[in-house]
Amino acid sequence: MNRRRRLCIAVAGGLLLGGAPPAIPAVAADAAGCTPSYTLTGSAAADTNTRHVVTADLDGDGVPDVVAANLEGDSVTVLLGEGDGTFAAGGTYAVGTHPYQTVVADFDGDGHPDLATADFGGAQVSVLLNSGDGTFGPASAIDVSGSPRALATGDLNGDGLADLVVAEQQTSTVRVLLGDGDGTFTDAGQTATGSQPHGIVVGDFDGDGDADVATASVASAGVSVLLGDGTGALGTATKYAATARLYSLAEGDFDGDGSLDLATVSNGADTLDVLPGNGDGTFGAATAYSTPALPVAVGAADLDGDGTTDLLVSSLQGNTVTPYTGTASGALTQLTDVPATGAYDATAADLDGDGVRDLVVADSTGGQVDVFRGVCT
Repeated sequence: MNRRRRLCIAVAGGLLLGGAPPAIPAVAADAAGCTPSYTLTGSAAADTNTRHVVTADLDGDGVPDVVAANLEGDSVTVLLGEGDGTFAAGGTYAVGTHPYQTVVADFDGDGHPDLATADFGGAQVSVLLNSGDGTFGPASAIDVSGSPRALATGDLNGDGLADLVVAEQQTSTVRVLLGDGDGTFTDAGQTATGSQPHGIVVGDFDGDGDADVATASVASAGVSVLLGDGTGALGTATKYAATARLYSLAEGDFDGDGSLDLATVSNGADTLDVLPGNGDGTFGAATAYSTPALPVAVGAADLDGDGTTDLLVSSLQGNTVTPYTGTASGALTQLTDVPATGAYDATAADLDGDGVRDLVVADSTGGQVDVFRGVCT
């Protein structure tokens, strides 16, 4: 069997696995090395208690769109981008109870990005298939164990199809759901991870071409790394110390050395921890950075166009989103806090086509998505 060795990862910025999605413009070359700043330019209604946002081109027009997960609305809201930083009237779709997070990938192989949510209150994953124009059919439910807090997508078994991994908080496990290519999934079972996983990512941490998984513990187990063998199976979790009460996890090359690193936030200590990857599946000791009060999410994106992954920390009590830019030295540079009411999550995409990524923020208090126009100087 010919195995596809190219690993595709879905992260907060909305990269897709499975099929060839329409391209979304990257940061302009002349913005490389700039210092980004952000100004609130508008908002779009979502539903009650918006907790997570992800961007992708859902209708194939080359413009980033937004999906918002609404915890207390038991729904996701799809906002189709107009190309000028505004959105057409959104469609809201019912999912399971208390969706915490959404990922985007082509689950049925038709070339259009689909959605999956982790339904924390309903012990299920909801899958919504794209009709091809940015509208979605009714959600189908996949039963998982109690309190699925987060999920990620990647090709775990090398068959070229989008799979899912689910962080099951109540059972302290990772569940692997192997994509069948038609929008359905085969349950490949659970693997133990650090206690009460509250964040999960997929990446090739050891450079062997197979997808690996990492989780962040909301208890005191730090970060766990589970290496994949290319068949969909995960190895025994290796645990790395970090600040207690981790609430979110992101991956990216934050120091530009070609290896994936991990970043996580503690809402118990107002701390951002960064664990440098060694490229062989192991990680160095965490370096801690202070954050505003009650950080609840960390996202990764290249904000300044220099090719090194940067970070966005959303702090609920601080009512801010804080950018941290990655550097070749490995040390992060903290930029000016962006005031953002009810900030529960943030991602970055060029919504207005000017070559600079803008910020999209989940405003949990307003039940809306706030847009901050990016400028690079």
